Amino acid sequence: MPRTPTQPAPSHAPNAVLRRLTFLCIGLALTMLIVGFIALIETRRDTWQRAEQSSTNLVTALEHDIARNIELYDLSLQGAARIYNMRGLDKVAPDIRKAALFDSAAGAKFLGSLLILDKHGDIAESPAPVPRRINLADRDFFIAQAARPDAGLFVSRPFHNRVRAGEPSIAFSRRLSTPDGSFDGIAVGALRLAYFDDLFSRLNLGPASSVNLLRADGYMLARQPAIPAGADLDISKSAIFASMSRAGSGEFVAPGMVDSVKRLYVFRRMAGLPLIVSVNISVRDIYADWWPKALIIAGIQIVSCLVALLLGFLFRRELHRRLAAESQLRDSYEQMAKMAATDSLTQLANRGKFEERLTQEWQRAMRNETPLVLLLLDADCFKLYNDRYGHRSGDTVLKTVARCINANLSRPGDLGARYGGEEFAVLLPETTIASARQIAERIRADMEASNIEHLGAPSGKATLSVGVAARRPMPGDNEDMLVKAADKALYDAKHAGRNTVRISFPRVSHLRLAIGGE
Repeated sequence: MPRTPTQPAPSHAPNAVLRRLTFLCIGLALTMLIVGFIALIETRRDTWQRAEQSSTNLVTALEHDIARNIELYDLSLQGAARIYNMRGLDKVAPDIRKAALFDSAAGAKFLGSLLILDKHGDIAESPAPVPRRINLADRDFFIAQAARPDAGLFVSRPFHNRVRAGEPSIAFSRRLSTPDGSFDGIAVGALRLAYFDDLFSRLNLGPASSVNLLRADGYMLARQPAIPAGADLDISKSAIFASMSRAGSGEFVAPGMVDSVKRLYVFRRMAGLPLIVSVNISVRDIYADWWPKALIIAGIQIVSCLVALLLGFLFRRELHRRLAAESQLRDSYEQMAKMAATDSLTQLANRGKFEERLTQEWQRAMRNETPLVLLLLDADCFKLYNDRYGHRSGDTVLKTVARCINANLSRPGDLGARYGGEEFAVLLPETTIASARQIAERIRADMEASNIEHLGAPSGKATLSVGVAARRPMPGDNEDMLVKAADKALYDAKHAGRNTVRISFPRVSHLRLAIGGE
C-alpha cells in the first residue's frame, strides 16, 4: 500500500470574522444611506406631484371663472347685436331702446363700457351718455370685425379705454351685419384689467411664480405679477408659447423668457375662446418647503450612519482585542501542550504523546482497515558511550538520532518520539512493510554516516539498531501487540550484531499484509 500524505486541518482565522464585521458595519451604514436617499427621492417626487395637481386644479378654476364672466358678457353683446338689427328700433323712445339693447350685465363689477359702433367706428348707442365725437375705428377689435365676417367673438389686446378715462382694459366685440351680410358696425364691451389683477392676486403663489392669460396668437392680456398697464407683450415667437400652442392643455418645465428662472408651466386653452390660461410655478418655490425637511432628514441619516460606523468600529476594536487575547491564550496553551508532549532534549514527542498517538492511530487503522507500522530504535552500546565520553557527549548522540529521524519523516501524520533513555520510536500510519524498511534503513544509514566516534561499539561509530513491526488491526487486537512485535524485532537486531534493521513478520492472520506490502 503506498504512503499518502495526511492533509493538515485548516486553521481558524479570526481576521475573517473581523473583515466580515467591517463589511457588515459598512453595509449597514450604506443601507441606511440608501434607504434615506430613496425616502428623500420619494418625498421629492410627492412634492412635485402635489405641485402639478395643485397647478392643474388652479388652472381649471381660473378657466371656469374667466370663461363664465366672458360668456355672460358675450351674451350681452349677442343680445345687443340681435336687437340693434331689428326693424323700427330707431323709432322707439331712447330710454326703451337703451333698456332693450343693454341688460344689467353691462353694469357688473369690472365690466367697462358696452357700446354699439356704426360701420365708421363712431358710437351709435351706449347705456350712458358718452362723447359722440370718439371714434374707435383704429382699434383692433373694430378692424378685425370689419375685415372678417367670420371673426366671431374677438378678444382685443390690452389698451387704455378712451371712454373710461384711460382705464386699462381689453375688449370683446361681435360683428353687426346688414340683411345682405355687409359690415354694419360692431357690438363691443370692455373688461377692466383690474378684474384679472383682483382674480390673480388671490392666488398664493411663490415669489418667483406667475399666472398668465394669453390670446391664442401669443399676445399677453394679463399677468400676475402685473405687467405695465397697456403693455403690448407678444410672446408668439418664444419656445414657451410654442409648447403651449401644440396642445389644448398640458404641462412642461422651461426657463423663463426674461429671468431664466426654471418653472413648471401648467396651461389650458379655454373651450370656445381664443384664450390660454397658464399657472407658472417656480421649481424653487415648489421645493421651498421640501428642502428644509430634506436637509433635516439627510442630517439625521448622516449622523445615524456615523453613529452606526462609530459603534461598529468600537465593537470591532473590542472584538479584535478579545480575539487577540483568545489567540494569545490559545497559542500559549498550544505551546504549553506542545512542551508537555515534547522531549526537551531531542524536541521529539515524549513517551506520553507517543502512547496517545499510538492508541489513536490503532483505532483509526482498525476503522479504515489500513496497516500501522512501528519502528523501535536503540542507540548501540549507549551506556558504554556515556561511560567513556560523558553524558554531554551522550546527549549529542541522542540529538543526532532525533535529527536523523526527523530528516526521514515526510508526512504530517508520521510521528517520531523518544521512547525512553536511548530508545526511540517512529509511528507510520498507512505504510507498507517495504516502505517502513526503506525508512528504517535510511535512518540507520544517516546515523552511521554522522561518523560519531564510539570506540566501545563494534563498528567504532555511534550506530542504531532498528526493529520494524506492522499490523492491520483486527477485532480483539490491541496496540500492545504492535509494540511487542517491534520490541522483538529490535531484540533480533541487537543479537544480529547491531547497526542493522530487523522486521517482525505478522502472524498468519496478517500474512496478506506482509506479502501484499512486499
